[in-house]
Amino acid sequence: MCCKCCSVRQQKIWVFGVGGLLLALGIFMVSGWPAVSRQIIRSLLPLAPNSFVYKQWITTPIPLYSTLYLFNWTNPEDLGTAGVKPHFEQLGPYVFSDYKVKEDLFWEQPQVTYFGKRTWHFLPERSNGSLEDVVIAPHFVTTAASYTRSMRRIARKVMNFALNREGGNSRMTHTAGEWLFDGYYESLLDFVEQLHSPLFPVYDSHFSWFYQRNNSKTAEGNFTIHTGQGDLNHMGDILLWKGSNHTGFYPGECGRVNGSTGELWSPDHRWDQPTTIFIPDVARYLNLYPQKNLTVDGIDVWLYESTNRTLDNGQIDADTKCFCLENRECPANGVVDFGPPAFNGPFYMSHPHFYLADESYRENTTGLSPQASEHGMHVMFEPTLGIPLSMVGQLMISVRVQRDEGIDFFKDVAYDHYAPLFTMKMHGEIDDDLTKLLKLALNAASIGQYVGIGLIVIGFIMITTGVLVTKKQKWYNQQQKPHGTGSNHK
Repeated sequence: MCCKCCSVRQQKIWVFGVGGLLLALGIFMVSGWPAVSRQIIRSLLPLAPNSFVYKQWITTPIPLYSTLYLFNWTNPEDLGTAGVKPHFEQLGPYVFSDYKVKEDLFWEQPQVTYFGKRTWHFLPERSNGSLEDVVIAPHFVTTAASYTRSMRRIARKVMNFALNREGGNSRMTHTAGEWLFDGYYESLLDFVEQLHSPLFPVYDSHFSWFYQRNNSKTAEGNFTIHTGQGDLNHMGDILLWKGSNHTGFYPGECGRVNGSTGELWSPDHRWDQPTTIFIPDVARYLNLYPQKNLTVDGIDVWLYESTNRTLDNGQIDADTKCFCLENRECPANGVVDFGPPAFNGPFYMSHPHFYLADESYRENTTGLSPQASEHGMHVMFEPTLGIPLSMVGQLMISVRVQRDEGIDFFKDVAYDHYAPLFTMKMHGEIDDDLTKLLKLALNAASIGQYVGIGLIVIGFIMITTGVLVTKKQKWYNQQQKPHGTGSNHK
């Protein structure tokens, strides 16, 4: 519409109307937009089929890597030599990409149940070592015979005879690939499997730490989590694992399925509360505790780290006493009995190199050197939306080797010790595209307010200009009224 076609009245309506509209809209953007934008963004957070979050969640949301270390026993021939402690050399890292996709989804809002199919690929360019590296470790199948100590003498003699006859040993040697994913045949496992005894729940004659788990959707079991529909406080909380809210491995609260799987987090988390992660690989939850507030790439984040309470057995926090099991020796602080999820074997779980653990775990071995900068766990997330920017989770599995007069292979052990076997470290960081998207979401309120200020300025200028033009009668095609006329008649 051109000005030539408008009357003065129409011009005033356009100028004052548009100016007033921009002024009102600007005031709303400055005062009301932050709350509106927050509600809009929060409405996008709950998980639902084809929702915005769903597209980020259905596959691994950030690039994840599994870094694995193996410990090579360098002096097994000195197991019975006084004055020479077992020495363990850390090999690796062996780095694998860790890709996960959710399958067989069953929606029943506010819950969804799914299987997670994980695929690992070895990345030699990121690794320090080959999958052909030769690794010697204690023969932990044989060490499991230590649990016959409480049996009658005849039963122990039978056990010792079976170990000697069926391939028992104090050590075993395999390649890194066999230890990790490929697996190897173990004659002693074959023998135990043939017994079909509930006392020895062994169901395969082959073993590796992640045997038959690569490309498997059932290895970890299924998960049921809260989608956040109707209650963002519980978004991402795991409700059931393998169809149950209790693992069955530890009594009471210690066996409860609890925490986040690490992929979805509630945006309403309180700073002073620990953040809890459920790790299916170890069939338990871990608490990380608030440490500091940081700014990373212009984003304000909360940092939570593992402490000496993370793997406590009641020595510090009475609530963790239930990780001590009846008829099994309770470990000192920093190490948890991993036997229940591992066929009741003599296995233990800790931070790598026994970081944050009682010093007694390292006193009878050499080669371990715990470092706070390398061996802790942390999660760093943006609290407004609950988006993780960085995550590191790592645990070490060890086996207890004890002198046992009733077992030929261990009757001459010079030093009872905890032998480290392997460490698994999962780590990931948000990529650039997600970082930009996160910044946009966080700045949506400020961007709207700046736009509002601009609209207020434009609206104010239009209205002010309209007032001045009206006062000076300068509208287009406006006839100015004469200030005064007079005529002289002569």
